[in-house]
Amino acid sequence: MSEHEDQSLVWPNGEMVTVESVEGYTEDARVVAHPLDDAQILTPDWVISQLTDVSRWAARMPKLTAKAEALKKDRKRELDAKRAQAVLDVAKYPVREHSARVTLAIAEERRAYDRAAVAFEEARRVGNLLSDYTSRLQSIGKQVELVYRGEGRQ
Repeated sequence: MSEHEDQSLVWPNGEMVTVESVEGYTEDARVVAHPLDDAQILTPDWVISQLTDVSRWAARMPKLTAKAEALKKDRKRELDAKRAQAVLDVAKYPVREHSARVTLAIAEERRAYDRAAVAFEEARRVGNLLSDYTSRLQSIGKQVELVYRGEGRQ
C-alpha cells in the first residue's frame, strides 16, 4: 500500500481495504436486494425478515462506500505521483516520445485507479439499490398487512 495509508484503508475487522474486498462486500449487499418472485406467497414474517436483512446491509453501505472512496483517492494519489515521476524521468528522451513513455510508465497505476473507481461507483449504486429495495419492501409490507387484516378484499 502507499505511504498515505491510514485507518481509512482498514476495515473494522482489521483487514486491509482492497478492490477485491470492496467488490466482495458490494456483491454480498447486492444479493440482498434480489428480484422479487411473483409466485411467492408473502407473509408478514417474510417482509420483516427481508426488511431486517436489507436494513442491516443498508446500515453498512455508508462505511463501505466511504472505504471504497478512500481506496479510490489513495490510488489516485499513487497515479499522480507516478505520473509526476514519469514526466521527470522522460526529460532525457526526445519530446515526441514523452507522452508515450509517461503513458507506459503509469499503466499499472492507471489500471489500479480505474478498478478502484469502478468498485467505488458500484458500491454507491448498490447503496442506492438497497434504498430502493427497502422502499419496495415497505410498500409490499403495507399491502400484506392490509390483506392479513382483511382490508385487501375486493
